[in-house]
Amino acid sequence: MDLPNSLYSFAVVVNAFIVKYDMMQELSLEEIRTKAFQFHENNTVWHFHILTPKCKFNKKSLYAFVLEGEDGAQRFIHYSKLPPNDLGKELAPLAHKSKVLDQKTTDVDYIPSETIKKIIDRARELNQQSIEWHHHVTFPGCQFNTNNSRFTLIFEDPETGDTIENASEKEPINDLKQIEPLFYSQTKI
Repeated sequence: MDLPNSLYSFAVVVNAFIVKYDMMQELSLEEIRTKAFQFHENNTVWHFHILTPKCKFNKKSLYAFVLEGEDGAQRFIHYSKLPPNDLGKELAPLAHKSKVLDQKTTDVDYIPSETIKKIIDRARELNQQSIEWHHHVTFPGCQFNTNNSRFTLIFEDPETGDTIENASEKEPINDLKQIEPLFYSQTKI
């Protein structure tokens, strides 16, 4: 049976994601931390994700810390019952090569897009209600990125199940300086 082109393309992306996800090596959190520091010291392109049990990218009902190096050529994962946010908070400034946790260092001429404003407002609302939420920044080459050549900021709404996405040519550092502090200030996590 022939599939329409769009459905076929979607099936190819899903299949590629499953293959990449299954190829991750499971490590302890300390081993992942060590690898991240090695990537950083060797100027290797790398990034990480914190997946909640309800994350659309998570195959298990546990928290997951995913580390990707060399544009996704190296992939590591750690599962836990508790969110690995302490490691995320430690590595975020290294991964983004900036003071990403400090809103005060945002560029003076920065104006968030309407999409980013929507994410910020929703994150604040969820924080006030003590409802756990999360987001991702998928880098070019990231196993979770459907906009492969662009950076994509993805916000997953835990109440509605909706995702809000914002793609950009450059790493969205100023956007992250608004969102990361909100993420790490959640009281429920």
